[in-house]
Amino acid sequence: MSDNFNNILDQVKGFKKNLTFFSPSNNKEFEISPLTLRQQKSIIENGFSSSLSIVFFNVTFYNIIKENFPGDIKELNTLDRVNISLVLREKISNEYKDEDENIYNISDVLEKNIKEISVAPKEIVTENFTFKLKSPNLEIDNRINNILLKKYKNKNLDKNINLLISDLYVYEMLKFIEEINFGETTINIQDNLENSFKLISEINTYELKDILKYINQVRDLELNLSKIPKTDTNINITADFFIVQ
Repeated sequence: MSDNFNNILDQVKGFKKNLTFFSPSNNKEFEISPLTLRQQKSIIENGFSSSLSIVFFNVTFYNIIKENFPGDIKELNTLDRVNISLVLREKISNEYKDEDENIYNISDVLEKNIKEISVAPKEIVTENFTFKLKSPNLEIDNRINNILLKKYKNKNLDKNINLLISDLYVYEMLKFIEEINFGETTINIQDNLENSFKLISEINTYELKDILKYINQVRDLELNLSKIPKTDTNINITADFFIVQ
């Protein structure tokens, strides 16, 4: 009976037909499997956790991409995540309704997004340091998101909201800094993220301002990918985006 059911389950899994999505960072199309009900359920279950909701969502969505994407997930960055989200949601329903009940087609956004977006690595030289910056791939983004979730797993978020906000601020920089040089010393940030967090926290704030400009540039590009053509409306890609009635 068990073997028979497993055979049936394998047949059902075999019904999946891959979708294609355009990767702005690679300037080409890739394939990805559509969302299963199990995966849609996990997004909804893990996407509404107060102040950490977007972190929970991104971790859950990373696991789905890793399961459904047949290639190397290190090839994808946070810009690509926007198009992947849109493609998976469009397959469920092409309609998107904003807060004012206006209805738009997700396919129009995807068509707009078929273009290369290149975010070049950058070197920033300050009074005491040289920072090497790079837009994060999905793997490093996920590593740091998981550190945050683990750190606040058993804490009352309402009582620790100020600490959480300050941690989000520092960890956001760790996603983009690959290397720090000062004197004869070179620090590979991603080798030990716990020590890197302590190191970044001790740097003078004025030496970090250009890093924040670089981060904002990338986040603005991500936001633009979610913008509906010929409007000022952006699709809010969170857990409720995948609740379709």
